[in-house]
Amino acid sequence: MSEVKLHATGMDQFFESAVEAARRIDAGDLREQPADLAFESMDLLLKVLTPNRWRLLRALKASGSSSIRHLAQSLRRDYRGVHADVAALIEAGLIEKTPDNAIFVPWDRITAEMAITEAA
Repeated sequence: MSEVKLHATGMDQFFESAVEAARRIDAGDLREQPADLAFESMDLLLKVLTPNRWRLLRALKASGSSSIRHLAQSLRRDYRGVHADVAALIEAGLIEKTPDNAIFVPWDRITAEMAITEAA
């Protein structure tokens, strides 16, 4: 199962994670690590993962690869709004494109970690 974890992290924690990953690689540990998408703040994470975009992700995962137009029709939403949402989700790494420009969700599971103590 492919999984991506979303979370908010400060710059210090981000760099600590990068250093730890480099240490693992330098030590010869080349095992695949879980995918991890870090956002600068919970506000930004929630701005990217809106309710409409979550519904879009679920519909796209259920239908398989699709065109944006077909996805907009199946969601009964305006093409421009779906296009903007798809662009934001591609930029975030939650949607990918095939060579023929169809879009798809490469993840079987998306989890979000939210720390109440994390600064907004």
